[in-house]
Amino acid sequence: MITFVKTSSELLEVELSIINSNPFYNRIIKGREQLTAEEIRQEVAETVELGAERYVICRNDQPIGIVEYLSLNPNDGYPWLGLFMIDRQYQGQRWGQQAFQAFEQRLIDQGVEAFRLAVNLENEPAHAFWKRQNFQYIKHSITRDNMEVIIYEKELN
Repeated sequence: MITFVKTSSELLEVELSIINSNPFYNRIIKGREQLTAEEIRQEVAETVELGAERYVICRNDQPIGIVEYLSLNPNDGYPWLGLFMIDRQYQGQRWGQQAFQAFEQRLIDQGVEAFRLAVNLENEPAHAFWKRQNFQYIKHSITRDNMEVIIYEKELN
């Protein structure tokens, strides 16, 4: 069973472990393979300040990932999935797909009709994953940090 536990300072080490289990992602997003606890603490604080929700994804009470969601992006008026990451040891076992489907159902239950996400141009595994989840290409964009991304959208029924 997939559950979502709201992030807290007690879960900082859990989040750090999940994030640092994905050195490829860290390298293309942050420029290095490992992040520090202080960097994660700061990232979480900035997320909360923006009004986003951040959760540790658990499967049968075992932490397997992180999801971050902004219900309304003031830049375009859409809800956005800011981060969806599965611990490397659990990738390739369909847990990511199960976790995403559970989160997607939460959004449907909240009346969300569509939401967006951005994927770094170099992150081919993520592009493949989101396409399998029926996300549609919206546009190519450059972030404030000068990163090339592809923006995807999914309409919910």
